[in-house]
Amino acid sequence: MLSLFPEIMFLAPAGVFLIRIALGCVFVYAAWRHVAQKDIAVRISGIVESLVAAALIAGAWTQAAALAALLITVVHFAVRRLRTASLGTALLSLVMSLSLIVMGAGIFAFDLPL
Repeated sequence: MLSLFPEIMFLAPAGVFLIRIALGCVFVYAAWRHVAQKDIAVRISGIVESLVAAALIAGAWTQAAALAALLITVVHFAVRRLRTASLGTALLSLVMSLSLIVMGAGIFAFDLPL
C-alpha cells in the first residue's frame, strides 16, 4: 500500500497509545459523573468504569479492558440513566474499543508482547 509519508509509519504504535489514553479519559469522565449520583446501581457502574479506565490508561490487560469498555458502552446505549455523553462520543467510544481489541495496547503499556 502506498503511503503519503512512509517515513513516519514507525509511529503507528504511538497512535494506538493515544487511542487508549483517549478512551481511558472518556471512561474517567463517565465514572466521575456516575460516582456522584445517589442511585447505588449507577455508583457501581461508576466504580466498574473507573477500573476499566485505570486498566486502559495503564495499558494493563488492554484487550480485555477494551472489550469491557465495548460492553459498557453498549449498556449505556440501552440504559438511559447511564448516559453521560453525547451519542457521537458513545459511537466514537465503540470504534475506539473495537480498534483496541484488534490492534492491542500500543507503546507504553504493561501488556506489550515480548
